[in-house]
Amino acid sequence: MLQPRIRSLFRWSLVARRAYSTAPQPIKRAPSNEEIRDDDWTFVSGATGKVLPPVPPLTEWPKLYPMKKGIGTSERSYLFNPVAARELVKTYGLEENGHPKIVLETYPGPGVLTRALLTLPRTTLKKLIICEYGKTFHPNLEALAEADDRVHLVKEGAYYWTVYHDLEEQGHFADLPRLNFNEGIHPNFRMVGHLPLNVLAAQWLSQILRAIADRAWMYVYGRVPIHLLVPEPQWLRVSAPPLSKDRCKLSVIAQANADFNLTLPPDYLRPYNSYFYPRGHDVTTKKLRDSAVGNNMMAVNFIPKAEPIITSADSDEWDFLTRQLFVNKTLSLEKSISYLAPGASILLDHVTDPKLPLEAQIPIKTPIRGLTVEQWRSLANAFSKWPFKPDNIKALTTDEWKEIELGRK
Repeated sequence: MLQPRIRSLFRWSLVARRAYSTAPQPIKRAPSNEEIRDDDWTFVSGATGKVLPPVPPLTEWPKLYPMKKGIGTSERSYLFNPVAARELVKTYGLEENGHPKIVLETYPGPGVLTRALLTLPRTTLKKLIICEYGKTFHPNLEALAEADDRVHLVKEGAYYWTVYHDLEEQGHFADLPRLNFNEGIHPNFRMVGHLPLNVLAAQWLSQILRAIADRAWMYVYGRVPIHLLVPEPQWLRVSAPPLSKDRCKLSVIAQANADFNLTLPPDYLRPYNSYFYPRGHDVTTKKLRDSAVGNNMMAVNFIPKAEPIITSADSDEWDFLTRQLFVNKTLSLEKSISYLAPGASILLDHVTDPKLPLEAQIPIKTPIRGLTVEQWRSLANAFSKWPFKPDNIKALTTDEWKEIELGRK
């Protein structure tokens, strides 16, 4: 039997998850593949007023963009529906506050979403930096760069943190102000794109959300919103409430550092095959692997918290604790604590201290996946003060990540 307090937390967390999953307002469903009109495929540059180079016909995509390892097309999905792409761009709110934006787009593939972005006027979209390592996509994207001078193509993937450093060195962000987190959402900078389907993409998302605590990478400029098309299994992990089977390290890091929501209703981009390429299996008839083509895609908006719960001073502790304890996430804290280090059970005295605020106290029978973010903070505080904590908890540094060959698919 679950303790009454844990049952109460579970009921509350289900409500919270529904809140995360609610789009701001109802939006009419985009036309499916069969309903798209010919003129829907025409995109006009908001900078030049001229028609942009066309998207290759869908019938040619299997030949132009085959699903093969080694050329940057495997384990990826691309939005091909032009009406949905335009609607998605509206949800980004790029025209808000009247400031022209620099947008960093990751993994655009054939560039349907890219073209929708380029329909924005120069007063809204100042520069579009595209990161795409798939060689088969480069000719199509290079044509866009020739047609619209706001486009800057970087033939690398967003996995590689050196890309961000190189963009800085090349002066692409020279005009961006560096703001403190308490100065609001950054008025001039956004990241958008597709999240690939593989394990490396999940690691990249985790690193992006962890970087909020350290004010690293794009967050050196402040609270930069990120708008991503995310496979549904990853969204379920990000938004998983305490006690959910999907609760994991990513859930805790995301909920501690960022506010997030779906910018389009969950059903807007369903079924998958009507909006995305390549064609996949029907998830209503067959359960798919998390990395399989065919999982529904969710439009997710991430905004760094003004005061992230994880700080640069204790981010290594959080990383170590979540990494170690989620190995056995169904076990109770009482049984899992020994996985941290010999003698770690002494920490139980600190996290059950009745002097702590009620929301920070942790009943020792609570399963690891049942811990709230506030309880994780309580555990991290106790662990950081423990004189016998292991010496080797520090996560890889930015420079060390740069040296890792992440393997291009």
